[in-house]
Amino acid sequence: MCSKINEQTREDFAYCQLENNLVYISESIIRELKSGNCEIKFWNDDVSDICEGVGLSVDLEKTFVEIEVLINAPNSYLVRLWSKGSSPSEEDKKLWYNKEGSCPGHLVWECYDTDIDILTEEEMKTYYFDTGLQKLVAKYIGTIKKAYLSIGSVSSEIKSLL
Repeated sequence: MCSKINEQTREDFAYCQLENNLVYISESIIRELKSGNCEIKFWNDDVSDICEGVGLSVDLEKTFVEIEVLINAPNSYLVRLWSKGSSPSEEDKKLWYNKEGSCPGHLVWECYDTDIDILTEEEMKTYYFDTGLQKLVAKYIGTIKKAYLSIGSVSSEIKSLL
């Protein structure tokens, strides 16, 4: 049975499948964090006056993982797994919007909110969002962040200085 959000149990397929995938992804990331085998970056932004965004990117040995959520916003959640073992296609490069570095590899799986197009801020205020899915993604971002902080990870800059 799926976990509870606001005391209501979600049993719909989309929610349960996303939760199962996030459980596996987060447990894998946390295991690699404890082994010291990955780099992780978190972000937290006020995207506009009506929504906030949180996310992370994780650089693993074979995979690059992106998880992000914008609360009450179009394209409100995104989970992506990039295979570093396969070179990116031209389509992969078009989908890669993190311009800080080159595309990490071939996009092998993604899950995102596809139900809505780009809306104006006025339309966003009245549009219905599946906040349960948004909260689920945010919960697992928080789970990974909590594990990262509890491990007491030290940045590579500090390690190289000491």
